[in-house]
Amino acid sequence: MRVKIIATNYTVKWHFAKCNNSKCNAIFLVNPEETPGDLGFICPECSAKTTTSHVVQCSSCKTILNFVRATPNEEKVVFSVPKCSHCVGTLEDEWEIEPLYQPDSYI
Repeated sequence: MRVKIIATNYTVKWHFAKCNNSKCNAIFLVNPEETPGDLGFICPECSAKTTTSHVVQCSSCKTILNFVRATPNEEKVVFSVPKCSHCVGTLEDEWEIEPLYQPDSYI
């Protein structure tokens, strides 16, 4: 993931980040104190999708491959594939999804 640093006339330097969603690739500003989460840096639009959809993510390169629609009362989970077409896999590998549950989802 590339993050570019830009200098401004202000005392805070902002970073540009590329969205980790392979279908989005938007460039957006990131606060330099912000660290990437489990899904990496994702733009505000894609971040909003995580509240209404499941996420399909490559467990090898951590790229977000897709969002799968979820019902409002359904718990949103991350589905992982072992590899994808962005790293060492193929498009067929992206269809083998299994849910990745976080420990606090069982509480």
